[in-house]
Amino acid sequence: MLTLCSLSFFLCQGPQAALASSSSDTRLAQDPVVREEEWFRREEGPAGSKLFWPQGAWMACLGDQDGDGSLDQIGDIDALAWWPLTANPGPSPQDFVFSTVSSTALYEDGDLLRLSTSQGLVVEVPESEFLAALQPTSGGFDLDAAAVQNSEIWFSVGTDLGGTVLGSVADGDVLVYDRTLRTVRLEHSEADIQAMVDQATGGSSAFGDLLSLSFYPATGELAFTVQSPSSLDASVFGSGNGGRLLPGWEETDWNFQQATELDALSFPPVDLPQAPLLLLDLPRAAPGSLVRFSARHAATQSWVEGYRALRLAHQSQPGMGIGFTWLDPSDPFLIEQVQRGNTHPHLTDGSGSATFSWTTPNLPPGWSHLDLYFQMWDHGGQAWSPPIVLRVE
Repeated sequence: MLTLCSLSFFLCQGPQAALASSSSDTRLAQDPVVREEEWFRREEGPAGSKLFWPQGAWMACLGDQDGDGSLDQIGDIDALAWWPLTANPGPSPQDFVFSTVSSTALYEDGDLLRLSTSQGLVVEVPESEFLAALQPTSGGFDLDAAAVQNSEIWFSVGTDLGGTVLGSVADGDVLVYDRTLRTVRLEHSEADIQAMVDQATGGSSAFGDLLSLSFYPATGELAFTVQSPSSLDASVFGSGNGGRLLPGWEETDWNFQQATELDALSFPPVDLPQAPLLLLDLPRAAPGSLVRFSARHAATQSWVEGYRALRLAHQSQPGMGIGFTWLDPSDPFLIEQVQRGNTHPHLTDGSGSATFSWTTPNLPPGWSHLDLYFQMWDHGGQAWSPPIVLRVE
C-alpha cells in the first residue's frame, strides 16, 4: 500500500469546495443517480458537481452494526458540518459530522454523528445534550441544520419547539449551543433569516424551512439554504451585506439535471479534492457470478487499479483522494492479489471513466456469505477512491 504523503500537500489550498446532500434523489451530469443519503461535491469555477461519497461507501464503513445479518444503510442526510478529527492529518469523510432525517435503533434524528475509523458510527453530540440545553416542553427535537465553530454548534430544528429556555423556537431560527458553557442562545430569528432572503432576492415570499447552515471561508459569513422559493432551494445564501446569494453557489452553478433541494451543506476551510469513485451495479452477488464495476471521476486517460481484501484497517492518506485506505495491508487475500498482479488495470476515457468485470469466488465450506471490500487507485490523480463492499452469498 502507498505511504502517507506530506501534510503540506493538502494544505496547498485549491478552489473553495463544498459538500452537500439533497432532500430526495437527484441527477448530475456524470452521475445519473445521486441518492438522498449520498454526498456530492462542487468547487468554485465552471458549473458542475460530482458524486463524492456514494451509497456503497456507507455500506462498507457501516458494516452490520445492528446485527440483523444485512449490511447497514443510512437514511436521508439533513445536516452536515466540518468538524475535523485532531488525530487525522487530512480531510476525509470522518472529518465531517452529520444528522439524519429519521431515528433508528442505533441513533436519533437529533444526534450529530461521525463515521468511525473502524466500522460503524460515533455519536459525537447526542440529542439528549441539545435537549438538556434547550429544555423544551412541547415539540419533537430534530436537528435539521448544523455548523461547528470552535466550541459552538450553530443549528436549526426541524419543527417548532415550545417552552424552551429561550421561549418558543421556530424551525427557521438559528441557535448556538456552546458545549463549554452548556448554554444556548438565539443568534438569528426566523424573521432575521427572512429579511436576509428578502434582501438577497428582492422579494417577500416566506422561505419555509431553514435547511442547512455552514460558514463561507472566504468571508467568514454564515451560509445557508432554504426550502422556498423552489427556484432557489438549491442556491446558497450568505449573511453578508444584510443577505445575499453567494456568487458561484446558486442553483444553476451545481448543474443539477432535475429540480433539486439542498438539504445539507458544508464548506470545509481546507482543500478537499475530488475523489475517484469505484461503483458496483449491485452490492450482492452469487458465488461464481460475473459482477460489473465502474470507475468514475478518475483522471482522464489514466490507469486505474482495483484492490480487494477481507479485513479492514483504517490508514489516513491525506491529499490522496478520499483521504484514507480501508483495506488491511496484511490481509492474505490482498497480499495474494498483489503478488499475482491481479489488480485489473484499466485505462480511463476522456471523462475519467472505465468499466470492467470480475468473477466472484466460491464461498468457503460452511460460510453463508463473504464480504469483500474494494478500493481503487487512480495513477493519474494519485488518489484513492472511497471503499465499497460486495456481499457474496
